[in-house]
Amino acid sequence: MGQYKDIRVNIERRIGLITIHRAERMNALAKSTFSELVDASLLLEADPDVRVIIFTGTGERAFSAGVDLKELNDNEKMVHPMGGPSRNLNEIVLEMTKPTIAAINGVAAGGGCELALACDIRIASSNARIGLPEAKVGMGANFGSAVLPRLIPRGAALEMLFTGDLISAQDACKLGLINHVVGPSELLEHAHTLATRIADNAPLSIQRMKAVATKGIDLPSAAALRLSVGPDLYNSEDRIEGARAFTEKRKPQFKGR
Repeated sequence: MGQYKDIRVNIERRIGLITIHRAERMNALAKSTFSELVDASLLLEADPDVRVIIFTGTGERAFSAGVDLKELNDNEKMVHPMGGPSRNLNEIVLEMTKPTIAAINGVAAGGGCELALACDIRIASSNARIGLPEAKVGMGANFGSAVLPRLIPRGAALEMLFTGDLISAQDACKLGLINHVVGPSELLEHAHTLATRIADNAPLSIQRMKAVATKGIDLPSAAALRLSVGPDLYNSEDRIEGARAFTEKRKPQFKGR
């Protein structure tokens, strides 16, 4: 893994951990941060030894306060979030074949909230707050506007978007936006425990389940059931190993093939 300035990347026991490392700016996302997050995400996605990816921030104040507004020039014309020469970070995370977990260690606002929304599972510390304050600063929340109403009831999503208010981790959990709320000191351990449980399962099964769940979500059930997406796990070595391990009453050794 290359050397980064704004993030830290660690791989341990088939779990990749990407940490935004700009605590002095509440882990705000500078242009360089976006670039490094894109690079690290693509590398971990391509790494056959990584089965689950966790995103988090340094410290306990913020997962990420969003786009670093100090970088914006009053006279600079902004590029549409899905335009420009580089791929959009949130689109990359959303389309990853591997499971992703956002370990939200504080405020997740704007672009930080959108990164969390792009992940499959969200775990938050009890002091976390999450939201999209773009309406308060004249921005658009392009990704959040498209994804948030797919994750929680439309009325609740629109209230969050229109007011720009951040909501507590507890309220977000009630809406189903957050999976688990834990103490700040327990957050990473909880995220790693969950990631390990996922990583111990057959990776081809996980990848196919994610592909079907993602690509079939807006389809009628009859069409979703007939989707041919993801790897063919039914004829894989892992399927044979899983059945053999079950009959032999031992833990399976999945190889991802």
